[in-house]
Amino acid sequence: MKASSFEVIAGSYEEFLLGFNFSPKEGQLVQSFAAHDHSASVRCVALSSPYLASGGADDRIFIYDLKSRKQHCALTHHNATITCLQFTENHSHLLSGSSDGVLAIVRVGNWQLEKVWEKAHKGSAILDIAVHSSGKLALTLGADAHLCTWNLVKGRQAYVINLSNKCKNARSLERIVWAPDGVRFLLYGGKFTEIWSIETGGVLNQIEHGEKVTGCAWLSDTILLVGHENGEISVLNLEDNSTEVFKAHDSRIKGIALYKKRIVTISSSGEIKIWNKDFDELAVTETGCRLTCLSVVPPIKIKNEEDINEESVSETNTSEITQKKKFSKAQVVEEVEDNEVIEVRKKKKKKRDLEVDEQKLKKKVK
Repeated sequence: MKASSFEVIAGSYEEFLLGFNFSPKEGQLVQSFAAHDHSASVRCVALSSPYLASGGADDRIFIYDLKSRKQHCALTHHNATITCLQFTENHSHLLSGSSDGVLAIVRVGNWQLEKVWEKAHKGSAILDIAVHSSGKLALTLGADAHLCTWNLVKGRQAYVINLSNKCKNARSLERIVWAPDGVRFLLYGGKFTEIWSIETGGVLNQIEHGEKVTGCAWLSDTILLVGHENGEISVLNLEDNSTEVFKAHDSRIKGIALYKKRIVTISSSGEIKIWNKDFDELAVTETGCRLTCLSVVPPIKIKNEEDINEESVSETNTSEITQKKKFSKAQVVEEVEDNEVIEVRKKKKKKRDLEVDEQKLKKKVK
């Protein structure tokens, strides 16, 4: 993968996790992999290079190592559909939420479950998680129309906001997106986008749209991209309150992501498109699946089989080789049980018999 290229990874209702490499020079998307580990639709993906996490309606989270291009492990601590995933900025933990209201934190590396809140939103589904760039706090949005703030340093809930008192249609809100400045965040869903501030703890701006909002991304601190159910994307300038609209897809926008000067969009019909900041189409591909979620992966050096084998030998020169030796000894004992071991037992028995005979002889002589 070239330095200027990147990889687009999308989940689908058809249970597939799909990867496509984008090459700026060739101007096309080329499929890099297709994983079918989930047994139900893939609902969310999250990236913490080199690990990619995917959550599905089969209640499982799969962790993939993007360097070796292999499944790393599977997490099964949830008992309901995984609705949202997000890694902390320092790559130390993975937060997950499910449709039965369980919020969990797993440590990256050993993948051990460290904290579980069984009723983070009083049993209502957790719709989304947004971890602050500092890694010290996280926000969760629940189907109970409450916004919860979590202190990740102390591992406890900080405070709760009842959105029904502050939003026009709190029950329609579905997602949270932090702004680049780390002070504001966006809540969206239904026909509304709302910009909030953690400094004031209230709404700064409420915007009502003509079409249902299905995806959002911050292009900058002042420019917001809003995807709609009819396939249009609105470009909102928050400084002068101007709006530009262009047709991106023929069906519902399911996700918008950014990588440097490139914009990636996916639709429910299965299209993936790459745009520049002037919204000129650079590449498009048809996946043949109904896409649900999106993640963009920066260039990663992929290990070939030789690199993986060499690394595994160098890293385990002592422990693994010792284990192999122990295992081989056990094998040898099992293999010679019928022959050599029986011979050894016979020799020992003969020796014991000789010793007994010698003792009897001495007694007679006396």
